[in-house]
Amino acid sequence: MPAAASVLLVLALAGPPPASPQAPALVQRDKASGLEVRFVPFPWRPDVFQTFDQGGETARSWAFARLSLSGYFALDGTRLFPGQYALVLNPKTGALPMTLELRRVAGREFLVDPPAMAAPPPGETVYKRPVEFAAGGEMAPVLDLTVASWNEGSLLTVRWGDRKLVKELPRAEGP
Repeated sequence: MPAAASVLLVLALAGPPPASPQAPALVQRDKASGLEVRFVPFPWRPDVFQTFDQGGETARSWAFARLSLSGYFALDGTRLFPGQYALVLNPKTGALPMTLELRRVAGREFLVDPPAMAAPPPGETVYKRPVEFAAGGEMAPVLDLTVASWNEGSLLTVRWGDRKLVKELPRAEGP
């Protein structure tokens, strides 16, 4: 076997190099009855969260997850139709607090460059409200989203570092 071929064989058998501890893994997903959430598990960065919470010159919006609904749900009284949504965190701007936004988006994936925090894709804003993440509690070293179902809907939990946000998505009537 030629030397170059044996080197390629050794590299192929060795597998990919280990990921950097600071590099996020590939897109993660969690499912519950009627919905799925996809996200990139970004490492906790207190300085980045502080920029969202307190604002600043470098602050920009971040599409941190895709929410896919196969049924009708509601979020804080806003009716959500089946489809694809971007979950967007908008930083505090002047007197306006940090907000959580849901944008109805096309099927094209926007979580395509995992090392970078995705810019919000174009789409119709269907929900936008001030948001506060509870501080304290169990530490999540990377962004983690989970969904859990119960008889009347689902619960979306967002954990990042020592911050946590829980949103109820009760089932809603169809058209």
